[in-house]
Amino acid sequence: MKNNNDKFKILLTLTFLFYSCTSGPKYNPIPFELSDKYKETNDKNWKIAEPNDEIPKGKWWEVFNDPILNQFEETLEHSNQNIQVALHQFEQAQALVAQASSAYGPSVAVAGGASRQRQPASKQIPQATYSNSFQSSINASWIPDLWGAVRHNVDANRAAVEASAAQLENTKLALQASLAQYYFSVRILDHNQQIFTQIIECYNTINNITEKAKNAGIASSIDYENSNAQLEQAKIQLSEIKISRSQYEHAIAVLLGKPPSEFTLEPQKTKITIPEIPLLLPSRLLERRPDIAQAERLVAQANSQIGLAEAGYFPDFTFSTSAGFSKTDIDSLFSLPSLFWSLGVSLTETVFDNGLRAAKVRSAEANYQVTVAKYRQTVLGALQNVEDILASIRNIKIEEEFQHSITDRNKIIEEIILTGFHLGKNSYQEVMRAQINLLQAQKSVADLLGRNISAHLNLIGALGGIWSH
Repeated sequence: MKNNNDKFKILLTLTFLFYSCTSGPKYNPIPFELSDKYKETNDKNWKIAEPNDEIPKGKWWEVFNDPILNQFEETLEHSNQNIQVALHQFEQAQALVAQASSAYGPSVAVAGGASRQRQPASKQIPQATYSNSFQSSINASWIPDLWGAVRHNVDANRAAVEASAAQLENTKLALQASLAQYYFSVRILDHNQQIFTQIIECYNTINNITEKAKNAGIASSIDYENSNAQLEQAKIQLSEIKISRSQYEHAIAVLLGKPPSEFTLEPQKTKITIPEIPLLLPSRLLERRPDIAQAERLVAQANSQIGLAEAGYFPDFTFSTSAGFSKTDIDSLFSLPSLFWSLGVSLTETVFDNGLRAAKVRSAEANYQVTVAKYRQTVLGALQNVEDILASIRNIKIEEEFQHSITDRNKIIEEIILTGFHLGKNSYQEVMRAQINLLQAQKSVADLLGRNISAHLNLIGALGGIWSH
């Protein structure tokens, strides 16, 4: 009994020593010191999202209260081919984890066979003889993960799965934002198309009046040609609007997984309201942006690959066993006298590889540093992205204030000239030109609204959208 206890203690000690030699560095998240505010929020007009804020999950586009956009975004989730690519890449990464995990267990194979053999006649045996051979066997082998090679491989693949999941979310977020950008661009262009239709009507009226004045000798040919040029320039601008609208409509169709020929977005007058978007503190960007999450998981994967490379320094132990039956008579094949078996262990260690394993470790360590640098750059890029957009939104708001003031002044000018026309002080051409100036000012307001919507959509993306881990 004492001898058995000693053997058990020796086995336990060896097991502890084996696992204490497990290769690879422990993974620690990369530290990153971040400010508690953004540079471009000094105007204090932004609300900071608190950790306990109730933020809707998933469907961030619903804050715009547009049922058509909501429907498109739902369709995008299931029909966009780029999302399908990212989804299947995620499934592929999951399968690789299962593939790597299979190395934890033994490999078992079964075999069976039957043969008939003819021996030719000889001097000793004048007639040919025949014999049968039947076999059935099971073989098993197992390489225990003494040095953590399998564990590090599994960890690396799990990190790859998490990185792939983040990439899937990043793809969804980018495409959702693009769809919203295209949709609102179409609505702004619908509005501008109506404005330019009115501008062209005004120029047509001015052109007709100028032509009559020219024929009456009141206006010069230069006035008439200038009037025509302005009319044609307005028609060109309307044509450009129609081209842009068609291109955005085609882009929406492709995002929804449809051929452009099978998709039409009817013109519609839409009141667009820009929602208030609570800002996330810089430190919370690390938790919410899928591209940052992906970069961090790639660091974890690279860390595990160092351990996998270091495991190459240690020997492989292989336990193998086989058992089966062999007999010339199938009727007695599965009898005890027909039984055979074997049990063994082997050790394999590379004693000279001309620096191959050391080079693999150095390569893995360098790759780890690459992923760390990329992670830090991704974080810095995310912070710059947010700051750029905040600066853009702040300045667009200033431009909007000026443009609304310009529009109001053009409205006053139009009213003064219209009153003067009724009193006989101003010509109808002056009325038309005042209306054109007002319409162009209104178009500038719409253009700024479009830029503001685009900036806010970019901000949603820059803050990581609203996605679940």
